[in-house]
Amino acid sequence: MSINEKPYLIGRTFLFSIAKGEDLLQSLQYFCHHNQIKCGTLSAIGAVSKATFGLYDQKNKKYSKIILEKELEILSLQGNISLFDDKPMLHSHITFSDSEGKAWGGHLMSGTILFNCEVFIQELTGDNKVRKIDKSTQLPLWISPLCSK
Repeated sequence: MSINEKPYLIGRTFLFSIAKGEDLLQSLQYFCHHNQIKCGTLSAIGAVSKATFGLYDQKNKKYSKIILEKELEILSLQGNISLFDDKPMLHSHITFSDSEGKAWGGHLMSGTILFNCEVFIQELTGDNKVRKIDKSTQLPLWISPLCSK
């Protein structure tokens, strides 16, 4: 196995909140673009009035969208930031819970409307992490993945 990855260094650290009524994914994308964040990690907690997330159908190679129009807590949002088509792209998964404690989750999509949200972004510096469409999955994946074969 050949490992060509170089370590990343810690860049800027951001802690901020996003206003009620905003679209979560669009707000995060805007923040990364405005602050020229090209590589990093992110996490968030909060609550939403509407959740939009998806699961990738590996056979049909497309996302199925799930929309929940109710009050939900954001238990966890975890993701990364890298470049796709020379623009910051967020890849993040989110977990919600409802008033009965049921959990919902998947790939964060546009259409998740916030009640409140607190965000942590850790910028990483070094070689840019770049995504290209992978032919076998039809997903925008990091180029040069590790492989033991």
